Amino acid sequence: MDPQFDGMIFQTHAAELDRRRRYPFPPFLVLDVRSPEEFGHGHIPGAVAGTGDLASVFPGGRLEVVVAGGEPGDARVRMASLELLRLGAHRIVELSGGMSAWEADGYPVERSGAQAA
Repeated sequence: MDPQFDGMIFQTHAAELDRRRRYPFPPFLVLDVRSPEEFGHGHIPGAVAGTGDLASVFPGGRLEVVVAGGEPGDARVRMASLELLRLGAHRIVELSGGMSAWEADGYPVERSGAQAA
């Protein structure tokens, strides 16, 4: 990560996030800001649900955080990104198109809870 870009919000696409999942350097966290029900129906493998207190799921440090919502323009994504900046996140990347783009492009989906198949 280049420190000159600290405190900025970036955008990425599903293909780039999938590539990063396979080669996770520098380390990053995928934060899914959809409702617990939406998260349970399917999320990006390894993603963490982030609908409550973001301070409890953001470990701090120089970890990059990728924020995923439901669909393009999901307001929860920008709200979470701004909160992460307030908490001291150094680099935030928003997933363009959210889970709808991720699934439409055929990337893997992990299911949890009662909805798991």
